[in-house]
Amino acid sequence: MHANRHRSQARIIDFADRSQPIVVDFRDSRKYFKCKQYDGSPGLNWIEFCVQHEGALNFSENPQQLILDALFKAVEGEELFPVNYQCGQHVDTFLARSCKPALDKLFQRRLSIEVASGIELNLSVALNAAAYNRSQISPAVIISQAIDRLMDQLETYEGVQGVLNLSNFGANPAFSHFIVRLSNLATLQLVCKTIYNNDDRRRALKGFSLAHNQICDLAPLKLFGDVDYDLLDLSGNRLSSAKRLCTDLERFRAKQLKLADNPLTKKSQYPDCLEPLKNNFQIVDGVPFDKLYKTYTPLNYEIDVDCDGVRIDWTNKSTLAQFKDSPDWHAFLIPDTEREITKELLFDYFSISLHPGYSEFYPCYYKFDGGEHRFLVRSCYDQIEHLVQTHNLQLKMPQLVTIGDVQEINYERSVPYYLRLNVSTFRPGHIEPKQLIEQAIQKRFNAINRVLNLEQFQLTEGLENMIVMMSSPKVLSSILRMSSRKFLGNCIDLRLGNNKIVSANNLRTLSLLSSLQALDLGHNWIGELSEISSLGDVPLKSLRLHGNPLCRKYSLASEYIKAVKQIFPTLLQLDDVELSSRPGLAPQKDFLCDTAAYELTGELFLQPFLREFEQLDQRVHMMRYYTDQSLFTLTSSFDINRCNRPTSELFKRINKYNYHSRNLLKNSLDTCRVHVGASEILAVLMQLPVVTHDYVSLQTDVMHYDAQLAIVQVTGMLRDEPDLLLAFSRQFVLKVDAVGLGVGKRERRMKIINERFNIMNPTKKQERDAFKFCELSNETNAKEGEGENSVDVKEHKLLLFQEITGLRSRWCTRIVQEESNWNFQLALEQFLRMESDKELPNDAFA
Repeated sequence: MHANRHRSQARIIDFADRSQPIVVDFRDSRKYFKCKQYDGSPGLNWIEFCVQHEGALNFSENPQQLILDALFKAVEGEELFPVNYQCGQHVDTFLARSCKPALDKLFQRRLSIEVASGIELNLSVALNAAAYNRSQISPAVIISQAIDRLMDQLETYEGVQGVLNLSNFGANPAFSHFIVRLSNLATLQLVCKTIYNNDDRRRALKGFSLAHNQICDLAPLKLFGDVDYDLLDLSGNRLSSAKRLCTDLERFRAKQLKLADNPLTKKSQYPDCLEPLKNNFQIVDGVPFDKLYKTYTPLNYEIDVDCDGVRIDWTNKSTLAQFKDSPDWHAFLIPDTEREITKELLFDYFSISLHPGYSEFYPCYYKFDGGEHRFLVRSCYDQIEHLVQTHNLQLKMPQLVTIGDVQEINYERSVPYYLRLNVSTFRPGHIEPKQLIEQAIQKRFNAINRVLNLEQFQLTEGLENMIVMMSSPKVLSSILRMSSRKFLGNCIDLRLGNNKIVSANNLRTLSLLSSLQALDLGHNWIGELSEISSLGDVPLKSLRLHGNPLCRKYSLASEYIKAVKQIFPTLLQLDDVELSSRPGLAPQKDFLCDTAAYELTGELFLQPFLREFEQLDQRVHMMRYYTDQSLFTLTSSFDINRCNRPTSELFKRINKYNYHSRNLLKNSLDTCRVHVGASEILAVLMQLPVVTHDYVSLQTDVMHYDAQLAIVQVTGMLRDEPDLLLAFSRQFVLKVDAVGLGVGKRERRMKIINERFNIMNPTKKQERDAFKFCELSNETNAKEGEGENSVDVKEHKLLLFQEITGLRSRWCTRIVQEESNWNFQLALEQFLRMESDKELPNDAFA
């Protein structure tokens, strides 16, 4: 019926943008309200739409957003650009033209739309409300012009160059007088065609960002199929159908795909539903496609910890008993707004609180979100009850304090936390800890050498989404039970180093490994020999304890060896030293040295030094390690006659070392070679062959360390490429060369003042074991694109910034993250400027 409940007023709309004003005079206008059809054709003139909400949405957070959502849903798939949208107390109005398909859909609905809250709103329409001429505003033309400008200004986005940034496209300043929604399929089609038809600029595109556009249909992206791009960012949209997504992107290829914050990622079928796209994308949300399932967590996609499950805290502990037999997931939530506790420390603290005799406790799906550490557990009610009733949901944080001359561990500081029980049922595809552990053990067994290498077991592929606390006697015992069942008499060498083990007295299952000859417990947390005394019944020939606190209790190597031999009388080798060969001369390890010095054996010195030595083109940079007074000697004691097949070629290769070798027995000027100064040393290094080190075989030791001097020794195997195996040792004397370096004036520089390099024949065991294992490393550190943007790197930047500046955590976060966008150099400059301008209050400093 012809009607109009809103009294339209004649007006002139001037956008002040050089376009002709729109004169809304309703001349020959036809008005409709609650109609299913209209007379004639809408023509090319302007149409006025009036949304009669009668103030029903005035108390909503964003009434206009609700109305536009409902409007575009009603005309889904058809082009519509609301112009000059005006919000009113009872009626909202806008103009549009050239929108017959959209207009027809609205009339099919009797000019009504339904907002998300369920309220139905009526529309009135005035056809021919204003005459149109070509000089007036044209949304389609302005959109094309905006896209041309963006294609002229391709961005570096998420580390990818040449990205067309269409994120939050509707907020482009060029669209200030009309509404643009890429969620409208016709609008997205217009945008994609505009890009596609611009051949010259399109060839420069390396990626697209369509983030935060409320998109739910990507069919127009088929235009860009069969081309290899670097990035497609679809995060923050409304993609909910995996089937539609896979169909729309069937021919679209890119290295990276971003899908975070889409309804699709919160469904139980995710990420399996992306399987059809496995050949289209290499990385999804920063995770390699083949690892995607391994990093999936219900905390991201299925669980809302704010409302799911039943909250348990110190006020309602009595309700805990009703969950005794629950098979569901339970969430632990530990508030930490300043993120003072690292992930590793968090679970170290929990390992202290757990009862050693209760169920195995496997935290799964850890994440830090909303200022809280969060993780899930299941099937461990007795441990949960222990943490609730005995520890009152307080996480103890031990601290080392000095009382007089004695250092003691203080447990006074603690952090309260709470639980949400039954937050999710256990579903197929969720983590089953013991199954994953069993698979990990199988991966770590080398059947050829009969070695079960469980060093740094947490880093095993497949365990990324769960925590294996081998400091827990129950967990450690369970792992060794699985191992003994699998390998029984097949394992002769068991390696358990770097696993935070505190006691091995419950490892009776080791007796089931009847062929076990060697056990490595190095770099754990074993404080007393009494913690491993029950293993004395295992007839071990080799034992490694180096790196444990118990080693520092002995000032003499002979005392240490004697104490160990009392428990393990059959030992022939201790800490890689043959006891039958002048045991009194065994090198000391961890007896007298400050353990802080062991950083020199890693990334601070030894690792980059050896890496550069391996590459001939990098050796030229090694001059920085030496001074003009540095000494270097090389000794080659390699006996070619001990080789199975001595050849002239082998002699030539060894002679490259012999030529520079120092031989004190002959004591001639030709052989007594001491190389002095960085230039002379570098000349020698450049003449030595290209080698590769077997990093698994390396044994390192810091024999002396103080404020001015350090002595570092490394022994192991290297390969003179391509196939000559050599044993070697290098000893470095490092001396402080400069102090007061760095922004904080706290850094010091050390340089080599004396180096001894020895080349020897390898033993048969060394030859047999050399280069059999890949160097253990955390795979996430090697993935492209994760370095600078990874959580670990950002956390390290904050900690380093706090150490340099002395600022409190919240100020570090403000300067590094908010003001400098993680650019560390920029953050330091900002800090110096703020300090100079006295912008930092006293309470900003810790």
